[in-house]
Amino acid sequence: MIDSDFVVYMLIHDKLVDKICQKLEIQSISLAKEKLIRDYDEKLAKKTITHKILLNLTIESHKKLTVSMLIADIEHHKAILSKL
Repeated sequence: MIDSDFVVYMLIHDKLVDKICQKLEIQSISLAKEKLIRDYDEKLAKKTITHKILLNLTIESHKKLTVSMLIADIEHHKAILSKL
């Protein structure tokens, strides 16, 4: 799935980003425009996304280069892969 067009966006928990950025020696990137988060019931949450990180990912034998991961407080999840 990671190497197909099925994955439209990825969210990563804001608490995990600091560790990743330190380990990989990268920095987060400011978005040109804030994005609002919608809950599963399509209601707007009181959270916004203002930054992202860019990573090269390999999951098992599937490769996806330069994946944009939006940084957000996604509560109990470390990361979410989703389609718009």
